[in-house]
Amino acid sequence: MSLKKIGITVLALIAIFLIYTIAFTEKGIKPIQPEATIPNLDYSALSEEAAKDLQAYIRIATIRGREKEGALFLKSILDKRGIPSRIIEYPGKPDRASLLAELKGKDTTKEGLILTSHIDVVEADAKDWDVPPFSGVRKGARIHGRGAVDVKGLGIMQLHAFLLIHEKKIPLERNLMFLAIADEESRSEHGARFLVDKHKEIFNGYEYVWNEGGTGSKDIAIKGSKVFNIQLAEKGAVWLDLKAKSIPGHGSTPPVSYAAKSMVDFLQEVQNIGNKTMIKDETAAFFYSLGGISNFPDSFVLKRSRNPLLFLILKGVINSNRHLRAMTRNTVSLTGIDSHPIGMNVITSETTGSIDIRILPGQDEKKIFEEVKALGEKYGVEVSARHLESGSISPMDGLLFRVLAGTVTAVEPGSIATPFLSPGTTDSSYLRQIGLKCYGLIPALLSSEEIDGIHGKNESMSVPQLKMGIEILFKSIIEYNHQVAK
Repeated sequence: MSLKKIGITVLALIAIFLIYTIAFTEKGIKPIQPEATIPNLDYSALSEEAAKDLQAYIRIATIRGREKEGALFLKSILDKRGIPSRIIEYPGKPDRASLLAELKGKDTTKEGLILTSHIDVVEADAKDWDVPPFSGVRKGARIHGRGAVDVKGLGIMQLHAFLLIHEKKIPLERNLMFLAIADEESRSEHGARFLVDKHKEIFNGYEYVWNEGGTGSKDIAIKGSKVFNIQLAEKGAVWLDLKAKSIPGHGSTPPVSYAAKSMVDFLQEVQNIGNKTMIKDETAAFFYSLGGISNFPDSFVLKRSRNPLLFLILKGVINSNRHLRAMTRNTVSLTGIDSHPIGMNVITSETTGSIDIRILPGQDEKKIFEEVKALGEKYGVEVSARHLESGSISPMDGLLFRVLAGTVTAVEPGSIATPFLSPGTTDSSYLRQIGLKCYGLIPALLSSEEIDGIHGKNESMSVPQLKMGIEILFKSIIEYNHQVAK
């Protein structure tokens, strides 16, 4: 072949690739623009009432326990409105209790909607906080305390939207449930997993769940942006315990291999599991949505995240951001290593450790465990499984997802909705196991500082955020029922 023909062929291939690159874009989401008639309400006044309830709720220190106190508090609010509710206790541990209440729809057999949150919260070290973490103190328009964001704030938003549906006599096409669950922060043994296993009948006739897992954010992804990240997927967990043994020795004459060194060598290699970047449909749609509010050339790249050439550009951005890495990789965190030292100059006979591997939906948790176990054998490290759990996902075209995406952008002009894959797990992972379609959203715009308060210090939520959340929830419930009636 002549040089001329080779040149023409190369140019043709480049032209084809350029045309493909320009023409090909990922698929975005398809929000449902609100159509239902909504009553005019004074959401500011409603949020002030909700704020008082949130303060009282925070003061019940449900630190991985005492959920029954929280459930009884929520029940007292429902009782005042004449709404029947039910408390379900974990056998032998009556303090680990969940609460549910229902408003019946015209058809109780299908497509019901569950509003769920968890009652328990994580620990808080008072010395790190500006105010006592369980005081529920209000300063100006801001309510402070553990659980304000994770996730008692959402629970109060859901409760007040639920109360509005009842008080305004909104006709429901399908059942609506308010469900406050115990024990989410400690793997849900006494909460969601118990309900799914022993009380599965309460979910009969329900299809969709509105839970935590995603948040609205402002000025985080892109400066000036308002983004509602609707969680539709979450990663699975492979939690492994490690142990290496060898003959002890003197620090001055180390052998070629000993327990601590074997463990370190193993841990260095096992981290390679998290080296591969994978962009699935939901993550590609996430980048596409961000492309819609980005300037060129970022917008061009984001809308074509799986294009082989442009992916090389985007990969650099992903590698520099821990949140994007977590959304696109199986991650490996070294959460513990202990050589049980007894003296500076003593090589001990045993080293133990632990690793937290989070896997993308679709990855086989048992296969990854076996891969790590085989790698451990190479280094003389015994690997045992403490907890194996697959990732989970709900459809991006689910009716509730599309209703949420349309409602949030209508309530907050200039905002966008994105599908979001959560690196952590929620109760949704267990509810999806019985076929429920779960979506997670705290429907308020949070700053980076407010999001960092989750499991951190100085957690807080503002009254305007409660107002936005109640409005979005109320309007979404009405719109959802409008859509299922069509």
